[in-house]
Amino acid sequence: MLPRTQIKPLMKKLAIKEEKNVVFFLKRLEGWIRANGHTDISLAKGINKILDDIHKKEIQKAKEFKKINLEGIKHPLLKKYAKEIIELHLQGWGVRRIQKWLWEAHKAKISHSSIHRFIKQQKSLLEA
Repeated sequence: MLPRTQIKPLMKKLAIKEEKNVVFFLKRLEGWIRANGHTDISLAKGINKILDDIHKKEIQKAKEFKKINLEGIKHPLLKKYAKEIIELHLQGWGVRRIQKWLWEAHKAKISHSSIHRFIKQQKSLLEA
């Protein structure tokens, strides 16, 4: 895995919002170079094609998560990390594991019951 000191600047320079997409970009670029060579024209085509795909994927994902209902939620950290909580839940993570991950990754102290109520409230989004 790449060190964070390398990933964060790449995210900013490539205008990519997620760390996993930076790693995905690098792997695809490596495959492109193997398949098509490393001439200037080939690299430009490959980089443009890969970045277009990643940006389309991120835009699509952002549209899907605009449906998150934050009405009635007072906890500021729950609002801030709502997208991540839903993503983790969709990956099959339990409430307590999400709580632990939020604490370790962001030092965000949110009770498991608050996370559970939030997920329960987002049932319509999660069922779709």
